[in-house]
Parts: sequence; C-alpha cells; structure tokens
Amino acid sequence: MSEKLSLVLSGGSVRAAAHVGVLKAVEEYNLEPDLVVGTSGGSIVAALYAAGLNSAELESLFLEHSRAKGEIVDLNWPGAILALLTWDIKRLTGAVRGRSLEQIIARSLPVQRFQDLKKCRLLIPAVNLNNGQQTVFCDYKALGLEPDAAGECGGYLVRDDLSIAQAVRASISIPGVFVPAVFENEHDCYVDGGLRDGYPLNIAVRLGKAQRVLGVNLGYAGIRRDSILTDGPLEIFSQSLDILMLAQFKDRLNDRALSHSRIITINPLIYNIGTFEVEYIPQMMARGYEVAVRLFRERGLAPGSKENRELLFRLARTPQSFPEKNSPYFNYLLENQIQKTQASPSEPGFFGQLRTLMRRRALG
Repeated sequence: MSEKLSLVLSGGSVRAAAHVGVLKAVEEYNLEPDLVVGTSGGSIVAALYAAGLNSAELESLFLEHSRAKGEIVDLNWPGAILALLTWDIKRLTGAVRGRSLEQIIARSLPVQRFQDLKKCRLLIPAVNLNNGQQTVFCDYKALGLEPDAAGECGGYLVRDDLSIAQAVRASISIPGVFVPAVFENEHDCYVDGGLRDGYPLNIAVRLGKAQRVLGVNLGYAGIRRDSILTDGPLEIFSQSLDILMLAQFKDRLNDRALSHSRIITINPLIYNIGTFEVEYIPQMMARGYEVAVRLFRERGLAPGSKENRELLFRLARTPQSFPEKNSPYFNYLLENQIQKTQASPSEPGFFGQLRTLMRRRALG
C-alpha cells in the first residue's frame, strides 16, 4: 500500500486563489491527494476540491466571483447601525457577516456533509473563541480516529456534526473582520483557524496520518513590507497573522511527529494583494500554477506519470521549501509581484463610511 499523501492549504484570505493554480498542476502531474487539510482561505479550496470539484471547475467558480466582490463581502451594516444608535462599538462584532460566502460555498458543494465525501478526506480547523480550543471538523470515524469522552483526539477537539459550508464559515472568520461564526443550538463561537495554526501540517500528520505532505503556504516569508501602515487596518491585521503563521511554521517543524513524514512546502510569494482584492484572482491562480509546475519539473516529474509521487518526495528526507530562500527563483518571484491595473483599496468602503457616520454623530 502506498504512503498516504496529504495536501495542506494555508490561510491567506483572497490569496487562496493561488491554491487553485497549484491544484491544476497537481492534477496534471497525477498527484491527487488522499486527504486535504485547509484552514481559513485554504479551507474554501480544500472543501470544494474534496467535495468533487476539479481544478477547471474551481477555476471557473473563482473567476465568476472575481467580478462580484459585492456578492462575497456582505458588510455588517446591521451591526454598524446598532453600534451607532447605541453609541456602543461593542455591538459591532465584525465588519463582514460571512453569510453570503457560506451560502456561495453551500451552493457550490456537490455534497454537504463530511460523511458523504468520496474523492478524499477533508479536515478543516477553526478556533473556539470562548475557550481557545483548536477544533477540527472532519469525518473522524472514516479517518480511524477514536476521540475520548470529551471529544478530543491527539490534543484536538474533533467534530463531524456541522455541514462542510459551516465548517468553512468557522475557519475563515478572521477576528475583527468577520463576525465570529455561531450556529444553531450552539453556545460557542468560532474564528479563523489561522489563529492557532495557519498552515496545519500537524493536523495532516497527527490526525490524517499522512506520511507525505505537499503543502502550500501563502504566509509571510520574512521579507520586509514597507506599505503596511498605508494599506489600512485589514492589511495590518493580515500581516500580523502572517507573521504569526511564520512563527507557527518554524515551531511545527520541531514536532517529532513530523519527523516521520516527508514534507514539501510551496510558497508562491504573493505579498501585494489585499484581503478582499478579488479582481486579481486570475493572476493569483496563474502564479500558483507556475510555481508548482516549476517545482515538479525541477524534480523530474512528467505530466500524468504514475511515478510522480515517488519522484517528488524521493529526496525530501527533511522538510523542504520551494523556492528555497534567496535562490534566483525566490528573488525573481519577490521582484515580480502581481501587477495591479487599477487602484484598489485593501480596506472596504465600510470602514470609511462607518468613520464618517460616527464623526457626524459625535458632532451632533
């Protein structure tokens, strides 16, 4: 029996479109995974792929919504108005409600429950905001996991009772940006899985039992960004999460459980795209595809070959990153960021409009 291969997709907000490009290359090179782990933005791609959509269908779906920001970003006007009327900012629990995105995902999924997945297994982490516990939504029975009386397994709370779309809604809920996810008959609320693990290698190995991991990490790679303060509050917070993800990644590599798995991490090194700049989805998908194909070709893989799994991981005795830091290709990607063709503020108009309304209220 061949070793289990997991695809791990990191957070990265709208930059998760690059995951679609990587999946296109994965299909071309016959590297379809046995399980997929996705957190935050990566959970969207992971869920759709595991539910049965191929890369072409994913690309079509993402292109469709690259021209429909208003359908994705349902600004939390009810919360803002309530905060203004009561003069209590605590009533505003997030700028974006997240319901529209959850509904889009639910409509796009061929199946709705983790137990109905046929293509591959799916694991989606989120964080319980009430107690800080990392929760992994998955079909834990199909994974052969045996939770204890508290529902925990390997240090994670595992759940299979929410729909896939609800799990994604929980995992994408960036604190302060999205309203935390609360579901019917639930007392707890959930926020972005990236708060505890933005690039969940450990979940793939510890819960998914993956011996080989091909990951896509869209996080920070330690390169200086000088425009953060002028990019607005969303990008300040996004950069903060990316820095946290980098620290998490380095810490995870010290986990002894990972030493028994072969791990390759791809980073397309996209830095200049804002949290909600969906208009650049086509370029980000192309970037993910380009970098993945470059890796596969350098490792001697041939499109469609049955030998590709073995070839890809043959030399991966220790965790590897591609492109290697300070290599010519690494520097090329940094110097050639996605070209923006129009002014596109990273901060949604909601914040500016809210500030104006509050200023008027203060002035009487």
